[in-house]
Formats: sequence, C-alpha cells, structure tokens
Amino acid sequence: MTAPTLDLETTVTRDHPVTQKSAAIQIDRDEFDESVVRLAFSGQWGTTYVTLTATEAHTVANALEQTATDAANAEATDE
Repeated sequence: MTAPTLDLETTVTRDHPVTQKSAAIQIDRDEFDESVVRLAFSGQWGTTYVTLTATEAHTVANALEQTATDAANAEATDE
C-alpha cells in the first residue's frame, strides 16, 4: 500500500451506534494499478476497501465538498 493521501482519524459506525469505535479513513492509489483510487475504513474489525475509478473518486469528492458546504451554511444560519 502506498502512503495515504489522506489519513483521517474519526468515529466510524460499522453496525450500530452502540458499537461505535475510533477508526481511520485512508485514501491512496492502488499499488498495482496507479489509475485506481482506494478508499479504506480501518478499525478493530480490520480494514474494508473500496476501489474507485478516477471518475468515481471525483464524484465522491464533489459530493463530499457540496455536502460539507451545505453543512457549513446550515451551521452558520443556526448561530
């Protein structure tokens, strides 16, 4: 595995909220196919990988950015 582009320590709920544990989200490129983006969720259960094409990764990134912007705007109007 190549060095992660993003290594985010956060809470990931795998099954039910009662079982929440600290986990990590990592984003990197596949070591065997550099055109593939790998998204990994790692925690006490092990690691779950999602492989994305560049187009799929852009779609996820755009959705995250738009959702984060919407959340920030909602937070600003709540204050």
